[in-house]
Amino acid sequence: MTKVLSIEDAAATVPDGSRIAFGGGGGLMRRPLDFARALIRRGATDLHVFNFLGGIEIDMLVGAGAVASTNCAYIGLLEYGQAPNFQRLVREQALDVNEYSEFMFSLGLRAAELGLPFVPSRAPWGSEIIEQLLLKTVTDPYTGVEFVAIPAMELDIAVIHVERVDEDGYVERPDEPDLIWDYDYTIARVARTTIVTAEEIAPPRHPDRVAVIGREVDIVVEAPRGSWPAGMHPRYAPDVEHVYDVYVPAAQAGGSAFDDYLRAHVLEGVDS
Repeated sequence: MTKVLSIEDAAATVPDGSRIAFGGGGGLMRRPLDFARALIRRGATDLHVFNFLGGIEIDMLVGAGAVASTNCAYIGLLEYGQAPNFQRLVREQALDVNEYSEFMFSLGLRAAELGLPFVPSRAPWGSEIIEQLLLKTVTDPYTGVEFVAIPAMELDIAVIHVERVDEDGYVERPDEPDLIWDYDYTIARVARTTIVTAEEIAPPRHPDRVAVIGREVDIVVEAPRGSWPAGMHPRYAPDVEHVYDVYVPAAQAGGSAFDDYLRAHVLEGVDS
């Protein structure tokens, strides 16, 4: 049975209410935006989105009304600015926001990857995160020291965008990995269903370049320029003009202005 699907068919496999993690590097790099747009076209709702450094894909989904909660260490465009839809809905108290420290987010993923219910940590001590996330404590049976129990981050779906994957789901590591490249591969191994969108579907150029093996991938989608208006190093840079001059003003205005953006660049096609 083939793993290769169209982007619309792949988006149709994501149930409403899913705990879905998106891959991505710093700012506007390696974001699975084609897939986010396909989820919006599908009319996805009540998604619980996860990302170590959430970016424009989450802001777009939030603005489209597809998101019930965010679960991230950060949401924004880093050097390219803020996340206007996200910030507006937070001010309106229309979004459930679960904030993690970067270290806690990583520990939750590692626990899930190892098949453990939690990992002990002292990182959150003294912060409001313990109360907000309803975290519990455990006592070290050897020393009697108390630790915060960071629960495993259970994910229904992971979506990553890569340069190259084959039809069986073997993901090739890029020549020049960019920021937090290993995060993508971690969520791919943790999620119950992993979807890989790629610039091209082709065999890895060498076995030692395989970053994720086929049995860890459920769905493969060919999506050339699938990160636009974000970039995909080294193939193409972010479309900063579109982000600054088109996306951000529409997202800041919200309402009919963002609806117009979605109609022009999501519902009726993408002018990448």
